[in-house]
Amino acid sequence: MSSEEREFPVGPRSGERRQVTALFYDIVGSTALLHQLDPEEFAALQRTLHTEAAALISGNGGYLERVQGDGGCAYFGYPEPSEDAAEFAVKTALQLVDWCQRLSQQVGSNLKVRVGVATGLVVVADISNTRLPDHTEVIGIPPALAARIQSEAAPNSVVVSDTTHRLTSSAFEFEEIGLRELKGFGEPVQLWRPLAHRRQSDRFTRYRRISAPLVGRDDELELCARRWARAKDGHGQFVLLHGDVGIGKSRLVAELRRVIAAQDAVALVFQCEPRGSTEPLHPFLESIREAVSEATKDPQPPREAVVHFLRKLGPEVGKLNAEIVAFLLFGKVQERSSEAWQIDLSDDEIRARAVEAILAVLTASTSSGPVLIVIEDLHWADTLTKAVATRLPEWIVSRPVLFVATSREAMAAEHLGEPNVLSIALAGLTAQATSELLDRIWESPCPAELADFVYEKSDGVPLFAEQLALLLREGMEATVQSKRTEWDELLREGRVLNLQDLIAARLAGLGQLRRVAQIASVIGREFRWKLLVALMEPEPLAVDLNAALEGLAQAGIVRLKTPDSAIRFRHVLIQEAAYDSLLKSERREIHARIVRLVQSGTVASLPDEAMAWHFEQAGQPLESARCAIQAAEASALRSAMHEADRMADFAERQLMQASESNDASDLRLRLLTVRGPVAAALFGKGSEHARSIYEQGLSLCAERNDQDRAKWFPLYWGWWFTSPDYETQRARSDILVRDLEGSGDPEVRLQSLHCAWATNIDAGLHSRCLQCVEDGLRLYDEDRARFSRSRYGGHDAKVCGLGERAFSLWFVGDDIGSSQSVEAAKEWAVHISHLNSLLHALEFDLELRCYRNDHEGVIKVADEIAHLAQAVPDALAKSALFRAWADGMIGDAMAGLSEFEATLIGRGMSTSEGAPVYDGMRAELSARAGLNEQALSILDNAVFTSTQSGQVFWLAELLRQRALLRHSRGESEQAVGTDMARALQVGGEQQAAALVARVQSNIARLGLRAPQKSA
Repeated sequence: MSSEEREFPVGPRSGERRQVTALFYDIVGSTALLHQLDPEEFAALQRTLHTEAAALISGNGGYLERVQGDGGCAYFGYPEPSEDAAEFAVKTALQLVDWCQRLSQQVGSNLKVRVGVATGLVVVADISNTRLPDHTEVIGIPPALAARIQSEAAPNSVVVSDTTHRLTSSAFEFEEIGLRELKGFGEPVQLWRPLAHRRQSDRFTRYRRISAPLVGRDDELELCARRWARAKDGHGQFVLLHGDVGIGKSRLVAELRRVIAAQDAVALVFQCEPRGSTEPLHPFLESIREAVSEATKDPQPPREAVVHFLRKLGPEVGKLNAEIVAFLLFGKVQERSSEAWQIDLSDDEIRARAVEAILAVLTASTSSGPVLIVIEDLHWADTLTKAVATRLPEWIVSRPVLFVATSREAMAAEHLGEPNVLSIALAGLTAQATSELLDRIWESPCPAELADFVYEKSDGVPLFAEQLALLLREGMEATVQSKRTEWDELLREGRVLNLQDLIAARLAGLGQLRRVAQIASVIGREFRWKLLVALMEPEPLAVDLNAALEGLAQAGIVRLKTPDSAIRFRHVLIQEAAYDSLLKSERREIHARIVRLVQSGTVASLPDEAMAWHFEQAGQPLESARCAIQAAEASALRSAMHEADRMADFAERQLMQASESNDASDLRLRLLTVRGPVAAALFGKGSEHARSIYEQGLSLCAERNDQDRAKWFPLYWGWWFTSPDYETQRARSDILVRDLEGSGDPEVRLQSLHCAWATNIDAGLHSRCLQCVEDGLRLYDEDRARFSRSRYGGHDAKVCGLGERAFSLWFVGDDIGSSQSVEAAKEWAVHISHLNSLLHALEFDLELRCYRNDHEGVIKVADEIAHLAQAVPDALAKSALFRAWADGMIGDAMAGLSEFEATLIGRGMSTSEGAPVYDGMRAELSARAGLNEQALSILDNAVFTSTQSGQVFWLAELLRQRALLRHSRGESEQAVGTDMARALQVGGEQQAAALVARVQSNIARLGLRAPQKSA
């Protein structure tokens, strides 16, 4: 049997051909490391690397195919295809190298890696029905090539194949390595080294060539027209057009707008930007700013003009919504005191208010007729813009609005069931539709051979087909030769391999217009005429700039509206191709020009996000970091935490490149004051990430003995807030009070005492708690307090101080003083009209009634909290917990216990600050229900946990409960007496007279011998 006829019986075969990007990483000098380290240490180091690699690969959408020894192999674009697979693979490789470098700096590790990345066609075969160990088999050149080329990388660097380089050259800076001979490859292989991410952007976006013909979209246009008809009748509709890059989403929207414009309807169009995910609500706010500028003829309208303009839109906007939108446009961190609407709101509430204000503005004009609202490229939206889009179907349900969004991504499943929601997936053009498109572009029938050629090359993507047809027409001087070889040669001469190459080839033929496009591309996707004029001044053109822009518009490079409005590249890929055609040194100089023009006031200021990028590209990392931090602060102020986190990451990278100076040190501390709350909001206050940020901040503060530490109090407060346990938190509160007692800022001193009284009571240090409250309340100022509540704990410091004083007074035996103090806390909370503070005061009252075993009182207060706390989940859970306890103690103990445990576990309260009290309540219910073994187990664990954590204020009561339970179980008098003696000792040390009296009463009632005092 010949080799061609031989078959290998490995079982049934099935699979598919697919382009993937393979990533192969390997430890440098693993054998040498193994000799240097103990095998156990090497294993831990290697395991740490594989764990981090797996997290990075997964986080960037890759698939870790295998880990073997000191290396691993991953695929991007598999099992799910992705147009950005190569970019995410290179990004992952650079992140892995960066992680190794940081690890080396932090712990002195010698761990280094080499990474190889290669892209190409593979066959993915399903072998699940064979005896082979894996379920799938990936066969092709990329995995082998990635493994080979990683050996060509220097330690802690990445090498990629030529194909990967071509696919990602717009996203990363590269250094050419050259041709290399690789084992198993007959011809030398061209290799590249990625150096850094160029900037955050997608490779493609939609193309707005309105003059291009619309073909092959009759059915989709008809569906949209039907939805418009329903919307006009007052039944708001939501349509999502989704599909791949260049598939014609925006072209369809443009045709729909043309149809609607003929009916004299209002159309509002908003555009998400590639870097827009760092700027909250950017598509709406920029459009509002432009509209106000146009109405007032003022390019920089003041805030009052914005409020006035918005109020005139209609009654739905209202004064509050106008103020909120104006704040979103103009609000700075230092102006927080002027934002009355924001006071006392949680981050979630601020976000909700912002979303509703934008929705009110969007739909304000519906009183005078139906409205079309369009949001393009929703896949680039920030989290608040996505929240607006999510709310829109419900918001417009009874309004005459058709909302159309375009996105590369399909809609989340939860929205698809709504009757006013329609999702339309756009497919590629057919061969017939492609031929029709070419006829319209050529304005005459073109040969079938040319239509077939374009269809084959474009794969049915309208944008690619249109651009290819235009390139062929221009390159062939409007004559059509039906020779396929000539068309192929034209593409080869321009090195046209993909859509990006195609755009670059078209730009190259623009003559002097190309230079204008290049300069404009440095500004960004959108630019203003005045800035472009100033940038072009050192480079006089042979043609008038206005004529040049008209020429670029006619060539389909830019889109012009009115003379005063921004000019936009029709496609982000066009802007990137023009930008990439500049030398790096030239780009840097133009970015520096932009920075100088803005700083000198020659042109209008740009958003902080944009200035951060320009400073970065101009080689000024310190100023770039400053702008990025300002952008992060503004995002955090608007409760847009994901956007704040992204800008903070950017700022941190810039500071790593900046030289050491006092300014750099200040900016690092300022950055940490932003990062802390953002990390706590995104990852939890107890997260290691948040904790490490504050620890780093305090370390830097300690190095600056000449500074007033009050300036960095948010770092101190966060350091205290994220303490890993109660004993540490108490110790840190002492440091806060000590370090800040000399500060000239009374609010800072008050808040340091706020930390101290809250933690000293947990430690049972009641006299210290009472002193801190007394000292703190002398510093309290009602006006200052209005702006500190949301920053420090979410409640009023005076309410908290009065409540904690009520606790400590009860513990030390002053029951009357305790009742008076908690009533004063409630009265003050009512006076300041702050819901969270009122709930805080009621929770103090609730817990005190529990301490006194006032079951009816607990039920009354729990019901009051439940009535007030419909939108405050934590307060609702606490009221439900205490009510279940009280119900069980005076009624059905088993039912009460069941409800108590469901609330405790289901609402995640078992690890809260009230855990010792909750354990005691649960043990009481268990014992009353006859579950003595369970009750004893709960108390054993509670006593141990309380002792270990330092949260000992309730320890004497837990010991007393355990002693009584042991007595009821018939345990020895010694066991019972030991717990009673320890309860007396703990209560005595804490001066907790109320708890000591309970223990003494039980000892007398049980006829136990009086315990001896401990030595």
